[in-house]
Amino acid sequence: MAVQGINSISNAAVTAPIKTVSSNEESLSFKDIIMDALKNVNALEKESDRITEDFIAGRTDNIHSVLIAAEKASISLQFMIEVRNKIVDAYQEIMRMQV
Repeated sequence: MAVQGINSISNAAVTAPIKTVSSNEESLSFKDIIMDALKNVNALEKESDRITEDFIAGRTDNIHSVLIAAEKASISLQFMIEVRNKIVDAYQEIMRMQV
């Protein structure tokens, strides 16, 4: 088995093409990403509520779709809670830094 030198790896990194960012990606801020994720969670919660109400009212008899919609909403909410916790932890870590 041949071992490559470090020089060959660094040369590959230098010759790699540089990816440019389009104007749409530049205008996308962290706030926009978080707000979009929150809207998605809200939409999943509303969809789950609607499907559950349909099942309770007897308009549908597919319990699988009800459970799947409820799990999607639950998992997305749990994910957003974890993201929020990480953001709060990062903020607290920044506040603990000494200047």
